[in-house]
Amino acid sequence: MAICNKCGQQLPENANACPYCGTFVNEQNAQQAASQQVAQPVDPQQAAPQQVAQPVDPQQNYQQNYQQNYQQGYQQAPQQNYQPGYGAPQQGYAQPYVTPDMDVQQSKGIAWLSYMGLLFLIPMFVRRQSDYTRFHVKQGATLFAADLAYGITYGILMAIINAIFPGHYSYSYLYYMPSYYVHSDVYNVFAVLLGLGSIFFFVLAIIGIVNAATGKRKELPLIGKIPWIATLLDNTVYKQ
Repeated sequence: MAICNKCGQQLPENANACPYCGTFVNEQNAQQAASQQVAQPVDPQQAAPQQVAQPVDPQQNYQQNYQQNYQQGYQQAPQQNYQPGYGAPQQGYAQPYVTPDMDVQQSKGIAWLSYMGLLFLIPMFVRRQSDYTRFHVKQGATLFAADLAYGITYGILMAIINAIFPGHYSYSYLYYMPSYYVHSDVYNVFAVLLGLGSIFFFVLAIIGIVNAATGKRKELPLIGKIPWIATLLDNTVYKQ
């Protein structure tokens, strides 16, 4: 019978350890038991391969983002408050879009010409695709039409007044001056009163120039809401 080297008790046959103190019978059995309790290392070759993040190619990533933005952001019309850019290319090509703020910054340097009489034709054709310029061109064209109509009316009225209250010719024999026509007092009174209308249109032109040059979209007083000229331009020049 084998005896335990530590406690001196008899060991059963084929016993690997002492049932009384737990001491292993020999050193070899102790090493085997210890190796079984320690976690076995994982073999790198047998372990499941982990997914390693592949490095991103900057050039490929840039091209993908560019194509995505090109197709979604340019070929399709964006949401509200955006409009086609100037000089839009032919159909089938991507068209740039500008925001209202960009439109104002790009157009206010020429939009003020809309209130300079016939010079409104310059911004009307140069910035034809600009919504900001369209607004001021319509206002300026309305002002020009109203001023022209007033001038024609003024001439007709003054001719009628002169016919009803005729003047007379004055001669200067002392200095051999040619004769000149002197209107009646009634004619002069109407000329002064109706002449105030010209000052009114001049003030409207100044207001329009200031609004256009400072990036404001404000209608002109009294005549800004007259739709005739704006409708005519929409049906002719600005017709899509």
